[in-house]
Amino acid sequence: MSLFRRLLLAAVLFIMCLARPAIAGDMVYFSDGRILLGEVIKETDDEVEAKGTIQGVEIHSTFKKATIASIIRNVSTPAPSKVEPDVKNVDSKGDFLIVPLKGTFGEDIYPLGLINAMDWAVKNKVPKIVLVIDSPGGYVWASRYMADKMKEYDGKLDFMMVIENSISASIWPTFASDKLFITPGGTFGGAVVYHMTNTGSAEVDMKMNSILAAEVAAMAEKHGHSGAVARAMMMSGQQVWAVPDGHSWKLVSAKPENDKGAKQIGSGQVFTLTGAECVTYGIASSVPDTSETSIAHALGDLKSAGDQGAKFMSNANTSCDGLLKRVKQWQANVRDRIEKLKDAAATAKDKESFIRKIDDVTAAINAGVGPLRESAKSLHMLPLIDALAASDVVEYRKRIDKIKEELRK
Repeated sequence: MSLFRRLLLAAVLFIMCLARPAIAGDMVYFSDGRILLGEVIKETDDEVEAKGTIQGVEIHSTFKKATIASIIRNVSTPAPSKVEPDVKNVDSKGDFLIVPLKGTFGEDIYPLGLINAMDWAVKNKVPKIVLVIDSPGGYVWASRYMADKMKEYDGKLDFMMVIENSISASIWPTFASDKLFITPGGTFGGAVVYHMTNTGSAEVDMKMNSILAAEVAAMAEKHGHSGAVARAMMMSGQQVWAVPDGHSWKLVSAKPENDKGAKQIGSGQVFTLTGAECVTYGIASSVPDTSETSIAHALGDLKSAGDQGAKFMSNANTSCDGLLKRVKQWQANVRDRIEKLKDAAATAKDKESFIRKIDDVTAAINAGVGPLRESAKSLHMLPLIDALAASDVVEYRKRIDKIKEELRK
């Protein structure tokens, strides 16, 4: 081969290498949360030999199977795209805003924080909201209201959810997001609704579960997620089948007629998925951790808009905690008054006069909800007050009516 041809071939090969996307052939998830991106060279019943990078550090070693959570093979990841300055809005504060959802919905996490963050993002031309969730659940009113508000901003913002733990009521804003990411040690699911019995024990509210499961499944499908998975996370007895669909999986709720290659990944129990399972079946993409750097890289090396989202959530927590304390104090005062009425009724001589006194207490209970409702409007907590009126106030009235019945016997 002539020198010219050799130089030409070398140039072509060089250009081809530049055009080739970066490949992470295999992903090894370790139980301690680390991820090795590279190649599994050899695997036995007890050990795995692999080489690649862990948090950017080159490594070639043999690992005990006991330290590995799962292995995903033949994973291709395109090289991160760059955002060119000439296509960005020069007035934008950044490409994405991180909003942390840490703790219990309705106690540590309030819709007000996200609403303020969304308003700020729209005003400052930040197109993406990245929610980082680590929550065991909480009150449905808070998570459901948050998902409803996200829906109102659908045309203005893109929502990404990075899951550390999204359990129980947490799945509302998660399935309301456009794209899901999950850490290796993340968990996602287990959203059964309970109600309290007269004995104080919790029982599954099957009727409410069915209604809410249909709602969440429809919301999930609208955002490109599996409705079958959403239903299985809320109702026992549901099936989830993974059906091969090219190089990915399609998740359905019934065994396909032609089940060649199909896998049943959920049956009977309420569905809760690990990070590895979510990545394997295409429910979420992998992210090594929830740091700003990792999130920016997962989004294509975009620019963060800073920590304003965390400030909004913290400020909302302070404001909403005040109203929550007022609600709890009101509940305690009403219960105390009812108990005193019950004790006093046992020794009341003028029963009709005492019944009028009881009616005054009933009126005071009804009047007490009004100021709470006014405060709740500006804090986006009206669903809490509506739930209070629908459950506690009704229960208080029943107790009072029972005292009156005892007096009239």
